[in-house]
Amino acid sequence: MQRFRCLQCAKTFSVNPLDGLRLEKSKLVQIVKLLSEGLGVRGTARVTDCDPHTVLNVLQTIGQKCEALHDRLVRNVQTEALQLDEIWTRVRCTQKRANFKKYGDEFGDQYTYLGIAAKEKLIVSFHTGKRNVENTDAFVCDLSRRIDGHVQVTTDSYRPYQTIVRNHLGGRLDYATMQKLYALPHNARQEAVRRYSPSVCTGVRIRVQEGTPAREKINTSFIERSNLSVRHFNKRFARLTLGYSKTLENHRYAIALFVTAYNFCKVHSTLRSTPAVAAKVVAENWTIERLIEAVTAP
Repeated sequence: MQRFRCLQCAKTFSVNPLDGLRLEKSKLVQIVKLLSEGLGVRGTARVTDCDPHTVLNVLQTIGQKCEALHDRLVRNVQTEALQLDEIWTRVRCTQKRANFKKYGDEFGDQYTYLGIAAKEKLIVSFHTGKRNVENTDAFVCDLSRRIDGHVQVTTDSYRPYQTIVRNHLGGRLDYATMQKLYALPHNARQEAVRRYSPSVCTGVRIRVQEGTPAREKINTSFIERSNLSVRHFNKRFARLTLGYSKTLENHRYAIALFVTAYNFCKVHSTLRSTPAVAAKVVAENWTIERLIEAVTAP
């Protein structure tokens, strides 16, 4: 990529719209495709014969622009039912090794909040941070601004949801919580702390929190299935590996890239189209090349 030097300030620059990334377009598309399919940074660098820092630069640039694209296009969404949930991962270290005084909330356990339209499978809103009241409020506030009209919402039994959802969606809301009940033998309590998968589900407890939600729409199956897609198509969420994020900023960029590729580029098997087409956000299915053109457009 040709670079130029300013005659006044002597600063170098390029004319490409990707903030100075000196890459061929084919190489850039290949890197974005591999990252959106779940390959890690170093694996992508080996396949594309690039430096890992170059792959990180692409992730940061494209991720930031994908976040802006999602914020611009996913607006005034009309859907019958929403499902909300959080998915866990870690950044740099485990929670017990995170030095709060030195690094604050940037390291340790991090949760990605997701809100998905049940019928259209569209990820309407996402937010990453600690699992606390402040981040829950920021997530639901952003979600409420993207939804148009009356909606039914289902969440798990996480207590802050019950007040925050009413505060931001009150007056146009039917709301219920679903809590799954699991069997836990007395002699297996210590083992349950260490394992990742839950015990056998023995039932569910449904509680109506607001309005009159339709019984057949009270479930969290679609959002839990989307959590599986997050872990499958994002190396940073893989458990018991070295692919976890080292900085919270890059972690958020990777999530923004995944959400945008999922909404606009990945054809859902039950919809026969992308979620963005099903929700009438765009008129046709996008490719990764079309996504890059969209995020780099003036």
